[in-house]
Amino acid sequence: MPSKPFTLAVLECDQPLDAARIERGGHTGVWTALFADAADARGIPRERIEVIGYNAEEGLPSINDIDGILISGSRYNAWADDAWIINLVAFARECVAAKKPVIGICFGHQIVGRALGGEVNRNENGWEVAPTVLRLSEKGKEVFGRETITLHLMNRDIVRTCPSDMEILASTSKTQIHSLYRPGEVFTVQGHPEFDEEIIAELLKMRIGSGVISEETGADGLSRKALPHDGVVVTEAFLKFLGVQA
Repeated sequence: MPSKPFTLAVLECDQPLDAARIERGGHTGVWTALFADAADARGIPRERIEVIGYNAEEGLPSINDIDGILISGSRYNAWADDAWIINLVAFARECVAAKKPVIGICFGHQIVGRALGGEVNRNENGWEVAPTVLRLSEKGKEVFGRETITLHLMNRDIVRTCPSDMEILASTSKTQIHSLYRPGEVFTVQGHPEFDEEIIAELLKMRIGSGVISEETGADGLSRKALPHDGVVVTEAFLKFLGVQA
């Protein structure tokens, strides 16, 4: 008898720009495709994980209906006091307490950090953008199976202080805490495994045009947009963390 698939709720905390939203089905569509690629890489049947999307600004799933959550990236500030953000922080805390595995991506990484008592705010070192090599701790090397990893970045906010009983897996010269980990409970990354050349280019051009990112930072990011990255490798590590097996 086939085992029940792992039900992963993708909590969409924003909507991607046109290319990802219209052509790929938003955050849920992008993550569904990436988990399928990671399952293929690990020799796991794709049907072993079921990805279901929820608009986090409109409402959250019942904790009893899901096996774990993934909190997406967002243009919003994770330290803000909007009602839906406060609710999301509380829900992340509830999931951790209930032993429902929690994955956080960028904004989601910061939400989880805040939920568990870490300080979250602006990075005085400025933006990090486009494919960037991350230094790994010894535990990070074990979890990712690499000496370093490269991820697309799009952040100027950080988890500044590490929550208690949490391991830091990755860092850069600008940001100490790029990934938080507690086996079976919490796994976050500040970077974007789900981004590719098209998504990062669209975001960079929009933010250069609006003045949010400087011309210099944007040009540097665009010059690196096509570099290889480890999105599938990181998502394979997520599958292992979730306990999804062949």
